[in-house]
Amino acid sequence: MNGGTMRNVSLVAGMLLVSSFFSINAEETKLLFPGTTAPSFSLPTLMGDRVALSAYCGQTLSKPFVNKIRRTVVLSFWATYCKPCQKELPQLAAFGEKHKADNVLVLCISVDKDGEAAVAPFLKEKGYAIQALLDPYMKTSERYGVKSLPSLFIIDTLGVIRYCSQGFNEKSNFGEKLEKLFAGIKSGKTVAKAPEIAGSEQVAIVGDSSALHKGNPAPANPSTPAPAKFTPHQKWSAIAKVECGEPAEKVASEIGVSVEELKKWREELKAAAIKIWTPEQK
Repeated sequence: MNGGTMRNVSLVAGMLLVSSFFSINAEETKLLFPGTTAPSFSLPTLMGDRVALSAYCGQTLSKPFVNKIRRTVVLSFWATYCKPCQKELPQLAAFGEKHKADNVLVLCISVDKDGEAAVAPFLKEKGYAIQALLDPYMKTSERYGVKSLPSLFIIDTLGVIRYCSQGFNEKSNFGEKLEKLFAGIKSGKTVAKAPEIAGSEQVAIVGDSSALHKGNPAPANPSTPAPAKFTPHQKWSAIAKVECGEPAEKVASEIGVSVEELKKWREELKAAAIKIWTPEQK
């Protein structure tokens, strides 16, 4: 094997090493599996109050003097720029209203960076009757492994995640599905063992919603980069998918960037691999 071939082999190995490192770390941020205790949080409402998950479900309620009844909690992570979220939110509101007497609480957590300034006018315009919580720094969404929207979690009265999904499938009857899931949880059945990809309609979380907060959707054309800020883990995870055979167009569309942007990330990965492996080739 000549020197040029050896160098190419080393470079490919280096890229795979770097890609594997970041992919492993990216795996750690996947949606939490059913059976996991739901991470606690205390988030502000549009009125400035705070809502804590532990006040409504868990082994011990944190505010029994305010609420002594454990609830089944439905969490939806969403944003004003997310078109599939706009299809899901009204149905979540209807489900919550229908089962209010069944001790069901629906909480819709916005990850809009602009917080109340983005969410309040959007909800007023759309007329959605939801309990909106604000997670502008995305600390709670990160703890739940949320990387795209909408992401749905159903948490039982003892604070255990019993179901979670990513995306919205317009072809399925979402309301009917919620009813079946709730019935299964009430009866103590195993509802799901792994996160479900509900459909192809999902939107990557963007870093700045200032130009989108009035209900305008994120750019739908995959050739136009979304104004997103991606972590190194997300970038290398996307490149790893392409290297493993997934079409670049599909990966780019899923996370809301252009194919050209993916190529740029690959060059960054290549440069990092060269930097790692060059000392060994001297």
